[in-house]
Amino acid sequence: MSTPEYHVFTRKGDSRPEVDRLVAELKRTHGADVDAGFHKYMYVTKADLTVVMLRPGESLLSRALRGRPGWTEPGLAGGN
Repeated sequence: MSTPEYHVFTRKGDSRPEVDRLVAELKRTHGADVDAGFHKYMYVTKADLTVVMLRPGESLLSRALRGRPGWTEPGLAGGN
């Protein structure tokens, strides 16, 4: 069985509360059952970095994170 691939965003510092607010806002706007694309997040203390894992493909949360300062997509050319 293969390991699923996820789309990843990163940001310096602990940004988990920001992600929680964004997901809640998307659910308020689009309905409680909306699939915002969120899989999980983690704060890596030694790197002082938040890593957000999203389901593959374009999602509401990926569009929201792209529009906010400081978020990068390390798998893309140029890191953005």
